[in-house]
Amino acid sequence: MYKAKEQSELKQDVSFASMLHMLAYPSAFPFAPPDGRSLLVFPVIQTHASAVVLTPERVYKLKKPKNFGFFDFSTPALRRHFCIQEVRINSRLAPEVYLGIAPVLAFSDGRFCFGPVFSLDDVPLPGSPLAGGSVVDYAVVMVRLPDEAMLASRLREGVASSSLLAAIARYIAAFHTHTLTNEHIASFGSLDVIRGNWEENFEQMKPYLGRTLDTFTYDRIVEYVHRFLEERAALFVSRVQDGRIRDCHGDLRLQHVYILDEQAASTHPFSHLAILDGIEFNERFRYSDVASEVAFLAMELDAAGRPDLARTFIHTYVTETGDQALLELLPFYSCYRACVRGKVLSFQLDEPEVPETQQEVARQEAGSLFALAEHYASGPTRPTVIMIGGLMGTGKSTLALALKRELGWELFSSDAVRKQLTQLDPAQPQADAFGQGWYSSGWTSRTYHALRALASTALARGRSVLLDASYMRRADRQALAQAAAAYGAPVLFVECICAREDALSRLAQRWRMRVDARQLPPEEASAASDGRPDLYDAQCAGWESFVAQEEPYIRRAVVTTMLP
Repeated sequence: MYKAKEQSELKQDVSFASMLHMLAYPSAFPFAPPDGRSLLVFPVIQTHASAVVLTPERVYKLKKPKNFGFFDFSTPALRRHFCIQEVRINSRLAPEVYLGIAPVLAFSDGRFCFGPVFSLDDVPLPGSPLAGGSVVDYAVVMVRLPDEAMLASRLREGVASSSLLAAIARYIAAFHTHTLTNEHIASFGSLDVIRGNWEENFEQMKPYLGRTLDTFTYDRIVEYVHRFLEERAALFVSRVQDGRIRDCHGDLRLQHVYILDEQAASTHPFSHLAILDGIEFNERFRYSDVASEVAFLAMELDAAGRPDLARTFIHTYVTETGDQALLELLPFYSCYRACVRGKVLSFQLDEPEVPETQQEVARQEAGSLFALAEHYASGPTRPTVIMIGGLMGTGKSTLALALKRELGWELFSSDAVRKQLTQLDPAQPQADAFGQGWYSSGWTSRTYHALRALASTALARGRSVLLDASYMRRADRQALAQAAAAYGAPVLFVECICAREDALSRLAQRWRMRVDARQLPPEEASAASDGRPDLYDAQCAGWESFVAQEEPYIRRAVVTTMLP
């Protein structure tokens, strides 16, 4: 039916640019400008996929009659379908903003105008007669929100706060927790789909070599992506298994987040935040790992020169969801999102309807984004193991916990593992002599064997690992390196050192608190430790120094810790 209508009533070749020119005049709208305001023409914003007409109180968003492969708006029927999808999808995060669909009417005298706003179930078909004209196109109609409410505007004005980004993170975390996932959606987290997304990007970036990115940058990104996909295949599989592939927003950008009431948003984000322009045109871009969505906004905050706010957003999201593994994927997906934005901006260079001044801005912004993508591509691609060792009281556990919070890696502690093996309460201090009781060589060997097993399990899932243990014996370090080699994981031994008096002071304070049954602070990483000042010298005497020639598969770094 659509095809018949298009052939008969819509056969005329309607120039989108000419139509848009007419639709920007107030006379094209079914209302008069409020307060007697009379503009010669309403402003229009152009993107590669749409043209947005801004009236004082409403926004009319038309889809361009183009087929870029990753979206196809080439016919009126397709544009009708995707306008309906856009309203439906975006009602999830901005329910009071999206009002419905307005058809574009063509008249016999060559005029174009917008028709009334229809609900999703009542949108007329292409070619339908309406108000003396014929339906030839469609526009999504939205409430026009104030520019100053946009997160991008808040950033430019320097008034975006950490508490605001934390509220946005909680809003997104709740959305991701409840949004749909199923077998079909999860399939979009497969390596084949992710690799296909990248290869499509690479092909679409090539025409802009020498225009918005150079060959070195392009080659470096391509190499990084191919290596990451190969060396972290297990991590992508685990994301699917863990249910992290969801029906997401798909285009979580600074200019799509609106703060309707900042003070209220901090405590009631669900009614005072709105996130617009979710992707309706390609489920492959919307069905994705939540890490990719979080990476998009974090990347844009980085690009805006606010990595501090990016960190707040990321860590609040991780706290809300418990998704520590997300942190390991952020550089990969941040690189992807920077490339996507650089590519999309580059498209404007070939759009004749985009003014030259806007094309120049797009060229510069695209170049900056591709440079940022290269920065993300400079990180490691393989899962890694870090042993955080050293004598008791040197700050191993504190450093390990700080790294876990920053990197999101799996963390295993010998103190906690030993107590699990012996079925002892971690909060109950054990006053065994050095090398005796639960700290005999037999129990210590079992503990380090269990640490290796835990590390191997994590590596098999593509995760990087932090191990908090003294690693005073060379044999234990070498055994771990051998286990990690089976997964191609490099091993770093971080040896913590500090002055003897500093270590003894820490040990004495911690032991007093444990004996007195006082709860250690929540951030205290060694709550299960039985280290005491009287054991320090014995451990020091048994320490086996790192010898590079005997431990060739381990890199070593020394970290000097200080009080407190």
